[in-house]
Amino acid sequence: MKKLTILFVALVMVFAALPAFAQDKADWAFYGSARMWTAWESVDSDTPPQLSSAGAPGSFFQVGVSKARAYSIGTNTYDDADLAWLLQSNSRVGATVKWGNVGGRFEYGSGPNLRLLFGTWNFGAGTLLVGQDYGSYFYLVSNLCGPGGGECNGIGFGSVYPGRIPQLKLIFGGLQISLEQTQSVNSFQGTTVTPILPTTLLLVNNSTTAQYIETDFQLPRIAASYTFNAGPGQFFFGGQYNQMKETYAVAGSSVSNTVDGWTLAAGTKMAFGPFYTNATFQYGINPNNAGSGPATLYPSVQLFNPTTGFQEDSSYMAAQLILGFKLTDSMSFEGGVIWQNGDVNGVGAAPLNVINYEQTTWTYYLQMTWSPVKNVFIIPEIGIIDFDKLKTSGAAVATPDLNYGALSWIGIKWQINF
Repeated sequence: MKKLTILFVALVMVFAALPAFAQDKADWAFYGSARMWTAWESVDSDTPPQLSSAGAPGSFFQVGVSKARAYSIGTNTYDDADLAWLLQSNSRVGATVKWGNVGGRFEYGSGPNLRLLFGTWNFGAGTLLVGQDYGSYFYLVSNLCGPGGGECNGIGFGSVYPGRIPQLKLIFGGLQISLEQTQSVNSFQGTTVTPILPTTLLLVNNSTTAQYIETDFQLPRIAASYTFNAGPGQFFFGGQYNQMKETYAVAGSSVSNTVDGWTLAAGTKMAFGPFYTNATFQYGINPNNAGSGPATLYPSVQLFNPTTGFQEDSSYMAAQLILGFKLTDSMSFEGGVIWQNGDVNGVGAAPLNVINYEQTTWTYYLQMTWSPVKNVFIIPEIGIIDFDKLKTSGAAVATPDLNYGALSWIGIKWQINF
């Protein structure tokens, strides 16, 4: 009897203590999103495979990846069309965690690949984030999917997007400041590194015996942004800076090249009843070296010849204008036009044999979003990327401008959140 009494008292104490224990446990909320892209995609015969397919050797085009790819047989060129029936790479599973003023989140993509993994600490005046998250230079205004069914939010088409990278970030309301993982894109133009520009436009006198040795970093990538609301609109201002030092061996000696890459941007989202207008503008120097690749352009990386010591920065501009209309709670329409421009001036062995490169691309799209029930989305979309031409000028131009064609698509994005 005494033992039963002791056991009863112990059980009462345990159950009485459970609420206190529960307060010390984290709240977990799991989530997931399955996404499919089904589309018919086609590319013109005069569009280089590098601009339409990740399977092309030396490809540098990071978005709009399509099975459709222009190809040549002898002196004839051919267009192509193909079916895309894909699980989108940004399908995901994850969880958010909350425990008092400490929290966290993880997220895995369909690779599988780690998308997000970070912890947060709200210390009163602000929040410290530690781990892998979107960088501070981040402001998306478009729902564009594009060929290949990528992120489906305009990423790569002139978007203000730094990727998901390891970082230390401080958040003070709309102000974000972060020290992020460094970004590296080799800028050497020679025989030992895959050329960035098309093979028909390789640099004059770029043959060299230089050998790439290593890339060093003295600073993390630095990024900051400020987002605020005023009247009917939201406004964003941000920028990022990345620096790296490359070392090459030339004729038994060490040759170094310092690459500075940075981008600045402004953006807005404005709503007027059922209508909305979104826009962004970017300008940058060596944007891919900064970690914000323009994606639809070739001239985007600083070019460097270790043998001659000659180098030239690339410049980049992009603008997005998005218009939308919410017809009902379950149906909306969106369309947009996106412009990107990049150039590299004075590539070659200065001061002779100089070539200037410039390219402009235009993207147009129209889509409808229909949500028949909560968390289910069916999104038809049509679009086209006009690659225009790669303009060349200068005393050493050996080929005329390259006229490029277009990559077009008509497809549907299917998404179920759970």
